[in-house]
Amino acid sequence: MSRFAPFALIAAAVLLFTSACSHYRLGTGVVHDYDSIFIAPVETNGKMPQATAILTTQIRETFIRDGRLRVVNTPDEADAVLTVSIGSLKREVLTTLPSDGGLARKMGLTLEATATLRDPSGQKTWFADRKISVERQIFTDDGSTSLQAVQQIQAEYQLVPQLAEPLAASLKGAVLDTW
Repeated sequence: MSRFAPFALIAAAVLLFTSACSHYRLGTGVVHDYDSIFIAPVETNGKMPQATAILTTQIRETFIRDGRLRVVNTPDEADAVLTVSIGSLKREVLTTLPSDGGLARKMGLTLEATATLRDPSGQKTWFADRKISVERQIFTDDGSTSLQAVQQIQAEYQLVPQLAEPLAASLKGAVLDTW
């Protein structure tokens, strides 16, 4: 009997640990009222008209990569509709050239948006006008002293994809995580 004791102990341990793992559920465990989502084109309200396609694409790709919801192409196919509206784009001068007090070289940009998640019929709203804010820094100087305004506009345009990533991640969290 003593030679079977180690095998019995190992078998009991394996059974104990494997039975505990059988109840594990991958993911957050949150059950939603919706399985599919339509992401409406981002409304920029003239603040950043060139950013609509970039922001909308990044938000869609973030939800597709996550995989917990099926992203559809029309509101009629969806269980939920996500609308995002850009509220403001704030600029703050962070660094200036010491020899020229008016030359801003480093700026902080804060993009503020609101998001609403509702069913396609509009009868049920899961959240409305939820505020989301993302921040990034840009450098508006390429070393030359000409066309500072053009450099700032170009730097802001190049920053849009970098603002889109954290915005999309925040929206994904708002839609999929526990409120």
